[in-house]
Amino acid sequence: MDSPSDEHLLVESGYSPGTDAGAYPNTIEDLSTGASITFLERGVDEQGAYLLMDGVLPPGTDSGPARLHPRAEVRSEVMTGRAEVTVRGEPHTLLPGEALTIAPGAAHRIRNGGADNLVVRTTLRPPGEFEAAIRALYEAGAGGQPDVFAVAAVLSRYRPDVRLAGLPWVIQRPLLRVLAGTATILGRNPLS
Repeated sequence: MDSPSDEHLLVESGYSPGTDAGAYPNTIEDLSTGASITFLERGVDEQGAYLLMDGVLPPGTDSGPARLHPRAEVRSEVMTGRAEVTVRGEPHTLLPGEALTIAPGAAHRIRNGGADNLVVRTTLRPPGEFEAAIRALYEAGAGGQPDVFAVAAVLSRYRPDVRLAGLPWVIQRPLLRVLAGTATILGRNPLS
């Protein structure tokens, strides 16, 4: 950080040293699918706070259910492979060197549409607590046999940063609250 105001922007972005890994780069992996995310950098530049990461999807895998980031813009660039990206129901095919910017609140998902590993470099602005949310979702077994109660607890806690897109928020929010409460009662809340 070059100045106190830069540090202030990072804190405002949702950076939480207690929940984010802090040292970069660092990688999390979904052992059930072989997918991984390497968090490369978190910082502040002339455009504000950001999180830079590389996602790797093996052939035939996807990023899971459609999601949205209520407050963050996502810019994804294909480094290697072939990405089938759906944004607000509209399909896009991206090849190496091609990128797509996804507006805050836009439902999206990505699938490896090729025979080789897909590597996508993504910048999230502002990042909020997205890194902590994804770490907790991976811990809950998001790609394999996810614990529905644990996933609900994570989505409820990190709702400003990531939400499922398939269910209207007016229904999703109370449902997540109930399931998150049940997760805590059952001792299956990864955040408690």
